[in-house]
Amino acid sequence: MSSSEQEIVNAIRNKEKSVFEALYKEHYRQLFAVAFRYVRNAPAAEEIVHDVFLMIWNKADQLVIQQSIKSYLYRSVVNSSLNFIKKEKTQREKQDVYMRVKTHDTPGGDDEDQQEALLTNLENAIQVLPPKCREVMYLSRFGKLKQQEIADQMQISVKTVKNHLTYGFQKIREHLGNQPQQLWMAALLLLNYLG
Repeated sequence: MSSSEQEIVNAIRNKEKSVFEALYKEHYRQLFAVAFRYVRNAPAAEEIVHDVFLMIWNKADQLVIQQSIKSYLYRSVVNSSLNFIKKEKTQREKQDVYMRVKTHDTPGGDDEDQQEALLTNLENAIQVLPPKCREVMYLSRFGKLKQQEIADQMQISVKTVKNHLTYGFQKIREHLGNQPQQLWMAALLLLNYLG
């Protein structure tokens, strides 16, 4: 990083608003274009860029930039865009699964309640997993990432990924184990569909 960029970083750490605003104005248009290329949604791209700058301002005292400011901003926007895509994909797939289960055979009230309970219990089972295990499960089941890709993204070994998956499925089975047979079978089908 050049000495002039180091001065900019120091000024932002010292909460010099004018320097921060100048940085924002200088890079906003290009960063918006980068985000839009990924998410294909103008309001979302705008929010991603705003959030990156907001994070920089709020965590200015912890700011560590090893290369140039431009590459730091670019990398931050790309990472945020990828996270947005992953989150959107997860939400869409959850809705698709819900609609599949809900419209499977035009259920009556009781069946519909059971299916709603299944999805709630499945979500609850995933939520009680330890954070790392839960992240591995989401990346595997909803993100459709391979074990090696998960290992690379989380900077852990493939063996650790396998252990998290094994533990996660075991805990989900335990959590759903006391459900009626129909719900248990539906849960297995749901997990297989997601997998």
